[in-house]
This record gives sequence, C-alpha cells and structure tokens, in this order.
Amino acid sequence: MSDNADLPQDQGLPGGQPPGLKYLEWAVYSMGALLVLMLIGLLGGVAWKIAHRGEVPLVPVQLFDLGLAAGETVSATALDGDRLMVTTDRGIILVDLRRNAVAARIVFRA
Repeated sequence: MSDNADLPQDQGLPGGQPPGLKYLEWAVYSMGALLVLMLIGLLGGVAWKIAHRGEVPLVPVQLFDLGLAAGETVSATALDGDRLMVTTDRGIILVDLRRNAVAARIVFRA
C-alpha cells in the first residue's frame, strides 16, 4: 500500500492557491459587478424613457391640386409604396407622395 506522505504537498502558498488565481478571482468579481451596474443603468434608462414620453407631433396635412376639371369625378384610388394612382372618369393621375407632386397624367381619348 502507498502512503500519502509520498505525494507532493503545497508548500509556501497562502491558502494553497496558485499565484494567478487571486487576479482571476478579482477579474471575475469586478466583471460581475459591472454587469449588475449596467443592468441597473439599462432598467433606469427604460424607466426614464417611459416617465418622460414626449407628445408625437402631428404631421400637418398637405393639400395639392390634382388639376381635375369641373365635374370630373374620382372613381378609384390605389396605393403602391410612395405612388398613388387616382382613376377619374377622364384618365389616370399618378401622384408621387414623397415629392407631393403629380408624376404622370394619362388621359382617356374616345
């Protein structure tokens, strides 16, 4: 049988820890504390944003003239992205909503 006296023992190390372990332990604790502080900051920021909500400004209504003749009626409209198609009894008007201007006018001829 073997005796435990033959096994090497930690000699001269405080608490039996290797020299680099103290630095590693300090790094783990400091990063954990930093994570907790960042979480508290994040939750505080969300709470502040909720408490200080600003009113959403209303976008003013912009009117522009389609150039419809007197008595001309709109029969249908269709929206595709930033283009609006207005179908009248005399033709089709394409409106660019980004520029708020008439992009094209197609006239029906009989």
